[in-house]
Amino acid sequence: MGLFEQKLNLKLTQKLTLTPALQQAIKLLQMTVPELQNEIREELVSNPLLEDVSISDSVGEQTAPEQIEKPEDDFHSDELNLDDYFRNAVDEQYIPSSRSLKNLSENNEFSYENYVSKPISLYEHLEWQLQMNPMDNKTLETAKSLLRYLDEDGYLKTPPGTDDRNAWFASELESDIETVDRAIRVIQELDPSGVGASTLQECLILQARQLGFEADEVLNRLISDHLQDIGDQRNERICRDLGLTEDELSVYVAFIRKLEPKPGRKFNTSHPQYIVPDVFVYKVGDDYQIQLNDDGLPHLRINRNYSAIVSNKGKLNAEQQATKRYVKEKLKSAIWIIRSIQNRQHTILKVARSIVSRQREFLDFGIEKMKPLTLREVAEDIGMHESTVARVVKNKYMHTPRGLFEFRFFFSARISSVSGDDVSSLAVKEKIRKIVETESHLKPYSDSGIANILKAHGIDIARRTIAKYREELGIASSSERKKIYRRNS
Repeated sequence: MGLFEQKLNLKLTQKLTLTPALQQAIKLLQMTVPELQNEIREELVSNPLLEDVSISDSVGEQTAPEQIEKPEDDFHSDELNLDDYFRNAVDEQYIPSSRSLKNLSENNEFSYENYVSKPISLYEHLEWQLQMNPMDNKTLETAKSLLRYLDEDGYLKTPPGTDDRNAWFASELESDIETVDRAIRVIQELDPSGVGASTLQECLILQARQLGFEADEVLNRLISDHLQDIGDQRNERICRDLGLTEDELSVYVAFIRKLEPKPGRKFNTSHPQYIVPDVFVYKVGDDYQIQLNDDGLPHLRINRNYSAIVSNKGKLNAEQQATKRYVKEKLKSAIWIIRSIQNRQHTILKVARSIVSRQREFLDFGIEKMKPLTLREVAEDIGMHESTVARVVKNKYMHTPRGLFEFRFFFSARISSVSGDDVSSLAVKEKIRKIVETESHLKPYSDSGIANILKAHGIDIARRTIAKYREELGIASSSERKKIYRRNS
């Protein structure tokens, strides 16, 4: 046998493929309309290859529906044939679509006055998501109790020196370790990514996991063992320990720097939130039409004046090569933001359509006809992950013939009825409100009395749940209501 022999080895590896386009798509997806407008304005200022082109309404009407129905889905691809882009490719552009559906109906008027809303807290955002996730009551109540231990950055905190986090929480909540562990894992699957961690390393690993890189051992080791080395730029030590080249390390470091070390901080604001609807729902005949609100968003297009620089394949000096690299980088950035906006609008539209199709009876008849709806149901309907739906519905608003509602409003817990048809918790709350409105002032209904009335209508619900819903509606107890009635009579 010779010194050399041929061998065939099959090696399965996972490549870090969170491209700038995908990162930007995730970022834009969570923005409100005013935030998106500001982001686009900043891009237009900083990128000479991105231009705002004024167009007539007629052009928008002809092209906008195609734009919104055909988003670029290949966000994981970082390969763009920039050298031949201007020669062979169709121009990348984003054309706002709202011009095409104006004045659908005389009965669907909307006044563009400012709507002001108090921003929701991190606790409220997480509690709402817990209600939307199917789980046993014990895990749900434990998870809701654990939310009280989150700090403002979204970290699950225990006293200094605590050796076993789960055991400490089990003792505090008078629960068992298995339930606490299950509840923590539920919280760590919620939006924002990284919430519920106890350390920075755990927070970043949770985010990497939600982005699909759980199996990347190099990334996990970098986060677990080398965050301080990254901060101190001890690249040689990291490369030697993990067997990486400088270029490979730079890709991982750039990815880690894109993660959010304080997932809860975006909720730490006391400023009022000015509401601009993201979606308009119009009733036209017997059908509901959905229109994205992209008024104020410019018609974006790639500036072709730089085509000669990018397409130049001749011999270039150092200055010309640097100019070409700069222009190509800006071209990539311009294409990415156009595709990211297209993806954002398409995703919001898909979620809105799913909501409207499921809540048609609410739009027709009112809140008592509201159907129970979870994030998972919408996610399965549109073929996306629950966390993506959670990002879409956060701080997004829908203007309907019945009023202006946050997307979150259309999601509610499921309550069983005698008939076998599930009832929305929102519909039950409305029934409770109407029962109290029509009760006798001399003898107001107790929570048990309200439960009996609902049971007679086929809704079997516990007295303590009635008390909880009553408090959420701001309705006093029966004894307090009796005193109020006497004072006012």
